[in-house]
Amino acid sequence: MARRQRIAILGGGPGGYEAALVAAQLGAEVTLVERDGLGGAAVRTDCVPSKALVATAGAMGQIHSAATLGVHAVQPDFSAADMNQRIMALALAQSHDVRLGLERAGVRIILGEGRLQGPQRLVVRTAVGTGQE
Repeated sequence: MARRQRIAILGGGPGGYEAALVAAQLGAEVTLVERDGLGGAAVRTDCVPSKALVATAGAMGQIHSAATLGVHAVQPDFSAADMNQRIMALALAQSHDVRLGLERAGVRIILGEGRLQGPQRLVVRTAVGTGQE
């Protein structure tokens, strides 16, 4: 019986999680190490949050221009705390979706910080409280 190829991927951003999915689909035994959260900065600090900010600004703009359509709204109230809570919930939900897809594909996920120690060895310092080694 042929031994399955073992692959370790450092980083669970768009490049890392896509590589993990493809490798798993091709039959490899895949371990993905991520230190900050699956989906990477695209999900946590870049694309998802900025699109949520654009949507909020668009809604405010529509409310302000509604009077030209004959709709007269009371001055809208804006809450940065509420907006931030929504953004964080969206980012966490998308990160969770990435995790579920990886797990369905059979990818082992380790939350921690990894580094290569030679051509055949990966050393991982796990995140505190994850119970992983």
